[in-house]
Amino acid sequence: MTQDLASAVATLHREAAVLYAGIAREFELTSQQTQILCALSQRPSLGELATILGCDKTNVTGMVDRLEKRGLLAREPDEKDRRVSRVVLTEAGEELRERIRTRFAECVAERFGALSVEERAFCRRLAAAVSSAGSR
Repeated sequence: MTQDLASAVATLHREAAVLYAGIAREFELTSQQTQILCALSQRPSLGELATILGCDKTNVTGMVDRLEKRGLLAREPDEKDRRVSRVVLTEAGEELRERIRTRFAECVAERFGALSVEERAFCRRLAAAVSSAGSR
């Protein structure tokens, strides 16, 4: 049972990673840069962004630097703690994020289009349950 669940989770992760990688290439980004753009709705600090992405803060700094040079995001000082920088999308970054999200939805529809309405509803419920279980 545990091995079956682990295998299923690994398969879904692999499928999502392949979709993200393909979309990233379409927009001349890396998969992690694409994830950064999609994670910036909360104005995270570099440390918070590293936690979201599951990587080291020094890796995030380099990725943020490259996206900043492309004019897709900016750093702003935290209102409560000036030592902390918040990462925010620029207008160009917001536009690109929406294009990425639209393209991801199209790719998911293509890749998982054979699923029935019930199976898609189950996937949404399962994702919500896993997400809420992880935040406990």
